[in-house]
Amino acid sequence: MARPVVAVLLVLALGLLGFRAVQAFDQDRHAAEAAAVLSAPDRVSYQLAPVAPGQASPPPPDAGAPEREGSPQPGGALGAVHSPGGRLSYRPGTWLSVVDLEGLDPVAGNERYLVFVRNWAGWTLAGAARPGPDGVAQVRSAAEPRPPTIYEVVVTRAVDDATSIPHGQPVLQWFDASLGPPKARKFDFARGA
Repeated sequence: MARPVVAVLLVLALGLLGFRAVQAFDQDRHAAEAAAVLSAPDRVSYQLAPVAPGQASPPPPDAGAPEREGSPQPGGALGAVHSPGGRLSYRPGTWLSVVDLEGLDPVAGNERYLVFVRNWAGWTLAGAARPGPDGVAQVRSAAEPRPPTIYEVVVTRAVDDATSIPHGQPVLQWFDASLGPPKARKFDFARGA
């Protein structure tokens, strides 16, 4: 008698897990939730400004290594065609952060636009995106850090190496010292800190 009950419970548990997995990876649902955030009357938004030309990330420790596929080459056309811009948005009381990006140049190889967010606990890689032909991309994150605790966003163009500290070619940045700890300073690309 115990085996059939255990078998039925196992089938039910697997069915529930399968349903939850489908729901967790449902891109249409995620896009609809992001659209709801962006159209909400109580949404909070912050404009991401282009990073001034000439600000670069510090050179990698192995500066003699060959360039990765898709890395900007000296004299390349990064930023030559589009004028990048972006916006961080969220709704109070929710976990979903939406970063809309526009005016992005195409990327090649494994290169992506990386979105880093910072709160009192430090930096987190919120996500990576490849822009469409229109230069538009969106990164959605429903994980830590919670949106109201974010006080800095940095968007770079690089190969994702799973490092949570901003790296690569700086593209966009937003910083609000009033939301951060008393000694918070804007990320310095030259120092990497």
